[in-house]
Amino acid sequence: MKKIILTLHLLLFIAVGLTSCSDDAYDAEKVTQQTLLVYMPWTGNASSSNSGLYPYFLNNIDSMEAGIKAAKGLGTTRRVLVLLSKSATNSQLFEIKYENGSCTHHPIKDYTNLDFSSSAGITEVLNEVKTQAQALNYALVIGGHGTGWTMKEDWQSYPHNAKKRHVYGKTSDSAYPFRFTDTRFMGSVADPNYSINIPDIASAIAATGLKMQYILFDDCYMANAEVAYELRNVTNYLIASTSEVIIIGMPYASMWSNLSSATPGYSAIVSAFHNFYSKYTVPCGALSVIDCREMETLAGIMKEINAGYTLDETLRDSIQVLDGFNQPIFYDMTSYVKNLKPSTSLLSKYTTQMGKVIKSTQSTETLYSNLYNSPVYITVKSYSGITISDPSNNTAALKSKEKTNWWKATH
Repeated sequence: MKKIILTLHLLLFIAVGLTSCSDDAYDAEKVTQQTLLVYMPWTGNASSSNSGLYPYFLNNIDSMEAGIKAAKGLGTTRRVLVLLSKSATNSQLFEIKYENGSCTHHPIKDYTNLDFSSSAGITEVLNEVKTQAQALNYALVIGGHGTGWTMKEDWQSYPHNAKKRHVYGKTSDSAYPFRFTDTRFMGSVADPNYSINIPDIASAIAATGLKMQYILFDDCYMANAEVAYELRNVTNYLIASTSEVIIIGMPYASMWSNLSSATPGYSAIVSAFHNFYSKYTVPCGALSVIDCREMETLAGIMKEINAGYTLDETLRDSIQVLDGFNQPIFYDMTSYVKNLKPSTSLLSKYTTQMGKVIKSTQSTETLYSNLYNSPVYITVKSYSGITISDPSNNTAALKSKEKTNWWKATH
């Protein structure tokens, strides 16, 4: 969900690439190869009468720890830090350690009134992570609600499902005792004050001097061109969904060995997600790994296409929609480009570059949305692994899409 509202905007698992400037020799088997930061900000309301995704974050941590236990620890070259908000005013940064067959939490710092929805607040946490867990590489996981690249101030009435959670049967993943069919948005859907825009996340990371190995958004609607382009200077890869993510989030237990690694297994991460959700109560889900380093070149090609071709309004309904909004925001990018009817040579140029942008992606045949009062199932006929909002007439999108750096680079 593109504008990472505080949840997406806030749930951050941080893994950033950092190279030591020291000339001193070191033992490669002892130096920390990867520090993973899991960023789980508050997604409820100010009074805590609505706890948002907090219970699901706890399950997510349990799932990660199941993966750590299965691997019999983290070894000497990997560290995992978690920023977890228990309320709007109470957050803690702690490290997960494996000791005697169990995972334990070692407090690093308690925060009172941490402004986790601001660039400065995120930078503060990242700098603490750098100080406490220096590493050659860093990675970031952000948990929460998401609305992609859209700006929090442009939503007057954010659509979300407020009805009671539905509990079904047990899943095959022991870390998730129940099945849920509500989905995740970015940040807090209970209080817009606990939301953050993507450019603020990018500037927060940039201020630390880090570049992430990857950023994983455990949120809805984050795999779009606008987000990938915005983050191109602060991460190598973006791991996210084009569509909605079921409220329980990522199946971390089965993904863990490939997430927590100096050399992440990106295709295996996508396969683990796909295998889990293909067998879920609602067998729907999509996940992509996007190489943000290739977004500049893609933007240049899109500028060529936009300079010579515009969308025939009669073809708008032919573009694959990958969201459940009444007025679509997130369209499959390749479906959109093909409906622009560019020349054969330009389309070939675009297709070749997309092969570099999308490192790995999988989608079920049907995707699921639960934005309003009843579920919507989306038949997937065209899927490239990344969305674009250029053709959107949604009010929230119209307010800001031409202000995005992606739009400016492609028009």
